[in-house]
Amino acid sequence: MTSPARISATLADIHRHLVPLGVRLEPDGALYNSLLARLDAIQKRLYLDRLTPDEDRAKLCPGQKIGVYANLRGHAIRFSTSVDEVLLDAESRLYLVRYPSEISDLRRRDVFRVHLPLSQRRHVRLQRKESNTEFSAQIVDLSVKGFCLELNEADIDQEQLGSRFEYSGMELPDRRITLSGEAVLVNLRPSARPGALSAGFAIANLDPQTEQSLMRASLYYQREARRLRA
Repeated sequence: MTSPARISATLADIHRHLVPLGVRLEPDGALYNSLLARLDAIQKRLYLDRLTPDEDRAKLCPGQKIGVYANLRGHAIRFSTSVDEVLLDAESRLYLVRYPSEISDLRRRDVFRVHLPLSQRRHVRLQRKESNTEFSAQIVDLSVKGFCLELNEADIDQEQLGSRFEYSGMELPDRRITLSGEAVLVNLRPSARPGALSAGFAIANLDPQTEQSLMRASLYYQREARRLRA
């Protein structure tokens, strides 16, 4: 998407609907949470809220390039921009960034991903197929095809990319029994929490019932995130 009118309309929708944002300082870096606090349609500037969690490790400075991610009306979008100014007062920190020249619309991937509010994050148990060792991880986000977990660095490493894990005990809203099954480790990157990693998993042999449960849960958590931001 490169049309200035469409870009402006998309950004206005993100602001109007209080859509939670993900911000990366590096392409493979940790994903921080933020919000589009306000926008200036005349000057083509956006005001991003402070980054969470652990903003002290992720303070932005003028000239820094960032990647911004969001879920709008059921599909993922992303864009790149740069920081023009950091606005500080006694209680807040805002980042003034430029309107992007392009927004990538990822609806063709048919993946709806949503970050879980901190108060709603739950745990799931994992066990590698070739191992008897079981460990616990926290669910960071969900999509209709998989999930992202935050876990301790000691529990997983890059050599396990592509490996299958058994997951169990995944509690989802409006579901009486927990989800369990197999998932493939597809990516691994630093987490915002010291000593932790973010691990992305794609569910293996995904059945329609599981996909429907994940979609309902994703929609529920996005509504909760909007309510908490309001």
